[in-house]
Amino acid sequence: MAATPEGKLRALHRALAARPGEPVLFADLIREVWGDQPPAGPLPALRTLVMRLRRAVPDEIVTDASGYRLRIRTPGPCQLPADLPDFVGRERELARLEHRSRVAITGPPGVGKTALAVRLAHRLRERYFDGQLYVNLRAFAAAPPVTAQQALGGFLRALGVPQAGIPAELDAQAELYQQKLADKKVLVVLDNAVEDLVEPLLPREPDCLAIITSRNDLPDQLRLGVLADDDAHALLEGMRVQGSPEDHAELVRLCAHLPLALRIAGANAAHGHIEDYLQELRGDRLDGLEIDGDTAVRAAFGLSYRTLSTGAKSVFRRLGLQPGADIGLDASTALAGHDPEPQLDELVNAGLVDHVGVRYQLHDLIRLFAADAAYDDDRAALLDMYGWYLRTAHNAVLKIVPETSLMTDPDLDGPSLRFADRDEAAEWLESEHANLVAVAVAAPSPYAQQLADALRIYLHIGRFESDKALVFQAGLRTARDAGDAVGQCASLFGLGMSKWTRGAYSDALEDFAEALRFAQTPFAVASIRNSAGLVHLEMGEGREAEENLKAALEIRRQIGDERGIGSTLTNLGIVHGMRGDLRLAAEYFQECKEICERLGLLNLLAVALDNVSVAWFELGELDLALEASHDSVRLHTTQDQQRALANALATLARVHAERGEIDEGLAVAARCFEVAKDAEHPKARIDCLVAMAVLAPGDARRYAEEAVELGREIGYGPGVITASILLARATASVELIDETLGTIHETDSLMDLSRALLVRAQLTGSVHTAHEALAAAEERGQGKVAADARELLVTLGS
Repeated sequence: MAATPEGKLRALHRALAARPGEPVLFADLIREVWGDQPPAGPLPALRTLVMRLRRAVPDEIVTDASGYRLRIRTPGPCQLPADLPDFVGRERELARLEHRSRVAITGPPGVGKTALAVRLAHRLRERYFDGQLYVNLRAFAAAPPVTAQQALGGFLRALGVPQAGIPAELDAQAELYQQKLADKKVLVVLDNAVEDLVEPLLPREPDCLAIITSRNDLPDQLRLGVLADDDAHALLEGMRVQGSPEDHAELVRLCAHLPLALRIAGANAAHGHIEDYLQELRGDRLDGLEIDGDTAVRAAFGLSYRTLSTGAKSVFRRLGLQPGADIGLDASTALAGHDPEPQLDELVNAGLVDHVGVRYQLHDLIRLFAADAAYDDDRAALLDMYGWYLRTAHNAVLKIVPETSLMTDPDLDGPSLRFADRDEAAEWLESEHANLVAVAVAAPSPYAQQLADALRIYLHIGRFESDKALVFQAGLRTARDAGDAVGQCASLFGLGMSKWTRGAYSDALEDFAEALRFAQTPFAVASIRNSAGLVHLEMGEGREAEENLKAALEIRRQIGDERGIGSTLTNLGIVHGMRGDLRLAAEYFQECKEICERLGLLNLLAVALDNVSVAWFELGELDLALEASHDSVRLHTTQDQQRALANALATLARVHAERGEIDEGLAVAARCFEVAKDAEHPKARIDCLVAMAVLAPGDARRYAEEAVELGREIGYGPGVITASILLARATASVELIDETLGTIHETDSLMDLSRALLVRAQLTGSVHTAHEALAAAEERGQGKVAADARELLVTLGS
């Protein structure tokens, strides 16, 4: 029995924690806390103790019908910026805001909105154990603001959603975001916002809290004023600014009580004689005029700027021009033209630049002032930085996907980073992702369209759908303004790929058709025709797919593009496999495999092995199919391309199903469903549902129906045909199998012809149809289907 109140609390927590997630009976808890001497009213006493425990621990205590259940919470993400160590005042404001269900802090620039929001967030963070999210929406910066889709993407990644699982459309992103916040306590800080941008970012979950800062008025706002006299003096004292009380009072007056101006002025006055600093600051003002905030900040900035060394002034002006929210040392070096670390330290000491981790930031107002002071050579240096980003991005993407080729022809000679391996390249792309997007959106021609081209495959395989649209739309706009046909071709090609991955097949084909009109090289024509062929293939339009792919292969053979040849060979193999030309398909796949092995193209080799497995599967060589499929899955796992991995897992599940290896097939299918969901890849889910219809015959109808419905929804014709055959068998529907046979002949999807005829023969008992199935299978070398047809003919007495 626990004697002290603290002992009772520990005993209760221990009893609940011994069975996490399970209800513990009231009587058992009372016994654990009070032993054989319960209080007179044990249940009310237990409720009181539970209320105390809820306040004491981050875990959730749920009330059930007969007891309490402990739901252990794991710490969520914390994206909050560091709290200011010299934050002063605002206690009345903090007290007013601490208990609101939604916090809106507004006020003029430089008044300390962000500092107050961050201080409040740190005070409240223990209440929001499931995570603290933060985004600077940059609604008042000179560069383009962060979009709601970009902000939601960052939040969803922080909440555990893999990039491949983040939907492309804003509404779908917002819905997933709300689902991730359900039943959680998460704090969301939306800094530098405008009202029409924040709506999709506000949590609906009542236990979550949003803190918003803005220069504009917002509902239920706290309009923040300047610092009170005592707080302003306390800030200067905390910064160890020397001088008399009268000197401090004048500095506060000249800085209009604004925290930003005081911090800049204090950082400079702390390093010299305050009397001299005040004398210079007075020279920037007109005595007798009212001192407004903008004038105060501009005066403090101007004086601080004049005291900088020549090198620091140059670095500062250039930092004001770069479009990213922050900048790293390597990019700063490209911008400055030399190692700028000494100058950056000088700027940090002057209060003009913040050093956060390994990156540097400027307040929006200071950034504007710096940009206003820029010279022509500073703007020329910005172009040098754009070129550095372009070259370094190309190096990084090439390290991850060696088969990458560009449609544009950028100047790749010049300073850039090189990467030792894939992991190092991927780490750089992740750390610079937001800045790469910002540069692509802000840069002039030809950098915008060339950077978009360099990032194309990275954005494509990473499923950065909203960023992909932003980057290629910017590239297209810039290329059109410059009359750059090559840039327009590359940007339209990228937009078409973006729409293709979202399943907007018709829109993708329109972009590809327009890109062809601007294509200037055989390489560009072949790339576009190859991708158009793939779109037609996924739409089940075999003839159009073959026409485009053969044209692409012919061009690529003419120009000796072996990497491109391998890719197109794979795609043609798939087309001929669908038609039932298995031997020809296998030849295409084998040639592709040999090219990939010779050139070390592991991504393409993994795809080739998956297709080789499909060919062996159709030919009835199940041992060879299993071997190739295992190799494909292994390679895909090391290449981190989740959509392709999902495809390979679906193939492996079907091979196991055909071999009668139920346990192995179910395990692979479970993994396939998980990867396909994370990668937002419904095509692989359809193929896996087909495998499940064979692995779990008792539920074949349910799996086949879902596959048909989903296939029709996304326009995946081949998947609909295969699933319809299984659904017809599961429902004994001759009408459905006849309809499916009609579709097979209309779309030239002859690989499924023998299977459909076999199912019709099984349903009708027709010897003639069984012979048709056997003939179709033998013509295409489908050994397994042929064997099943012969067995049926024996059963039918033929």
